[in-house]
This record gives sequence, C-alpha cells and structure tokens, in this order.
Amino acid sequence: MTDEEFRDHLDRFGGDLALWPPPAARDARRLLLRSIPAQRMLDEATAVELGLSRPEPGPPAGLADRIFEAAFRSEPSDRGFDEELERPKRLM
Repeated sequence: MTDEEFRDHLDRFGGDLALWPPPAARDARRLLLRSIPAQRMLDEATAVELGLSRPEPGPPAGLADRIFEAAFRSEPSDRGFDEELERPKRLM
C-alpha cells in the first residue's frame, strides 16, 4: 500500500483500522510501520473524527432566564420606535 492509497482508504473507511476490510487494514498496518507521512495522516484523521464525535457544548444552564431578568430590571427607554426610520435594511 502506498501513502496515496492509505489516504484514499482513510477517506473511505475512517481512522479506525478495525473498521477497514481486513486485507486493507493488514496492508495499512505494514505501511504505518515504515511511513511517517501515513502515521501523520492517521493522527489527523483520528483527531478530526474525535473532534466531530464530541457533542458541542450548549449554553450555560439558565442563560435565557438571566437575560430576561436583566432585560426586565433595566429602565424603560424614553425613545420610541419609528417604523420608517428604524426598519432593518433588506439583505437581498
């Protein structure tokens, strides 16, 4: 297996060699013993997969409540809303 073939297999099967077809996984393990570029490719693929598998953190608990509480505690504005002057511009 060449480095280019290894990259192709990484793209198709991912960074977990246990999920690769057995002959390809065997060849990949042999390549990894001698190829630093292949080792780097595997490290990168694994890092990307781990990053994508982690759930994104959500907002802190109670954030919406704190925002509304702060809004209701603030003093009302004496400035009115002029529909013609303050209408948002169209994007398209």
